[in-house]
Amino acid sequence: MWSSKGLFTTIICPMGAACKVPNCIFTHDFMGTQPSRDIQAEESVPQSAASPEEPLIELSPEPKKRKIDQTSSENSNISSTRPAKKAFTGGLVATGPSKPSGKEAPDNLSKSKENTPRQLKTSQRPISPPPKPVQKKPGQAPAPGTRDVKVQSLNPRPIKGEPAQWAVRHALVQKMHEAMAALNKKAKESSDPELQALHLDENALIKAALDEEEHLAKTQGKVYRNVVGQRVMSYKKMKMEDWKAHLLKNKTPANQVDAATKAPQRVETGLSPEQETMFLSHLITNQTGLERHGYVTQVPSPADIEEARQAVNWVANWEVCDRCATRFQVFPDRREDGALTTGGHCTYHPGKVMYPQRKKTDNITGREEPRHMCCREPQGSRGCVTLNTHVFKVVDGKRMASIMPFIETPPNPNPIKDKAVCFDCEMGYTVYGLEVIRLTATSWPDGESLIDVLVRPLGTVLDLNTRYSGVTPDQFFNTPEYDPSDPASSNPRASATTKEATCLRIVSNPEAARALLLSHLSPETPLLGHALENDLNVMRLVHPTIIDTVMLYPHVKGLPIRHSLKTLAKSQLGIEIQTAGAAGHDSLEDARYTGELVRAKVAKEWRKLQDAGWTMTPQGLCSPKAHLR
Repeated sequence: MWSSKGLFTTIICPMGAACKVPNCIFTHDFMGTQPSRDIQAEESVPQSAASPEEPLIELSPEPKKRKIDQTSSENSNISSTRPAKKAFTGGLVATGPSKPSGKEAPDNLSKSKENTPRQLKTSQRPISPPPKPVQKKPGQAPAPGTRDVKVQSLNPRPIKGEPAQWAVRHALVQKMHEAMAALNKKAKESSDPELQALHLDENALIKAALDEEEHLAKTQGKVYRNVVGQRVMSYKKMKMEDWKAHLLKNKTPANQVDAATKAPQRVETGLSPEQETMFLSHLITNQTGLERHGYVTQVPSPADIEEARQAVNWVANWEVCDRCATRFQVFPDRREDGALTTGGHCTYHPGKVMYPQRKKTDNITGREEPRHMCCREPQGSRGCVTLNTHVFKVVDGKRMASIMPFIETPPNPNPIKDKAVCFDCEMGYTVYGLEVIRLTATSWPDGESLIDVLVRPLGTVLDLNTRYSGVTPDQFFNTPEYDPSDPASSNPRASATTKEATCLRIVSNPEAARALLLSHLSPETPLLGHALENDLNVMRLVHPTIIDTVMLYPHVKGLPIRHSLKTLAKSQLGIEIQTAGAAGHDSLEDARYTGELVRAKVAKEWRKLQDAGWTMTPQGLCSPKAHLR
């Protein structure tokens, strides 16, 4: 504790001559007079310590007097006129009034100030009207520093190890889109025909901005913000000649060549193609208990099918929307007014719900709420996409059989030899639920295309599900019919040029498509796919020999949770697939990379067996015990 000795020796004691404190730290050299006492010090002193007989001597100049309410007998001994606090140049603390003048204010003025309520100056200012919303013209680029509310899908793609917070990435990608939109608008208005041909529509422009931002986010790391800022400034200063060169340079092979014609990166297994096919016998999926996860392993009986039909009639075709969970009614034969469904428009979130990782501070700040990956809005918010009608899917095998019967794979004298078949289906929504609209099959392990056709469903189409199927209305309704007399009609992309590659043929119904698939199969032919229950069910096929990559690469939490094909291709093969975004998937690409995932599993399992002493013979795998016999 610091010592107070000597610090107050120049200050006159507030108690004056009445001070009874031994060794007082204040000075008592006040020439026989008592100075004006500080109000706070006076109030802190007990009443018995004040001497009523001692006169109060006022200091010059004349102090401003103050009235004190004398309503109690205790205050009667105190003078009603106290000296005001004054600045003292001889060591006394400056406690004077705010006005240096010693004049006393009139009583009526002081009373009026005390009775008048004090008002803030800001309360007397005029209230400004709310800002008027800016009406943005169609096609007009957003002003700098503002958000284009119409571009709701302009959200940065989630990546592993994001270099900045989502809000920062969102602001930067919007700035990049604004700069690119200005150049794109000039290209449209240019007199150069070649430059006009490079004009991008809104979806392509958004995709270009997202692709470039995603690439920089993955590669630049800590300098991500600076690099993106420099890129935006370069776009703002870019001339049209440079923009033209930039568009020509960055035209990816996916824009010039059909993505399905690209051969996947091959996996080295250490086995010949024939040996790889023989090795598949060790990877066949055991179908016991698969019914719990959506597989149909036995053909439903006629009694079960009739029961399913009666159930549908009893509920009068009321369904639950597969996207927004709304109850609505379906009319397979159309209602009198031509309607196919009720319930109006369907508003939903196409993206999955992303759950944030738990943090140590969640108990204090609360856990961050889950958000939809499509628009980053909280879970439970209103959907960000609106479509014309509600849709549904059928998951019960008996009801699926009531629409189109299941069959088991029949014997085939001429199946594909010394190879397996890998296939994938794309589905669209009709009045009968999910139906196949595209069928693709490839041979395994070489990945050659066997079948690639569009399929006309049994029911009226409600939604082609282009976001996932990749089949557009123009492609579906304007494609030529399948010609059974032309062998190339079922596989036009096997040896086609780039322009002809997209011209698929369409078969008349799902049963005709299934017959094409069965022409390459026998019950013993391994059938490969990812989440095969969906593809087999939509084809109404029960096949005993299947290999499902969902089973080969199980999720740590077990079924029904599973890895997506895109995730497996990235983690196991190091390849990005399904990068078309809203343009949808390519079933030929999916089938080929599914086959590569199986080959990767073959390579891994073969190394394990080799370490255990297994060998490969012309008859197949040979165990170590067989060598000892």
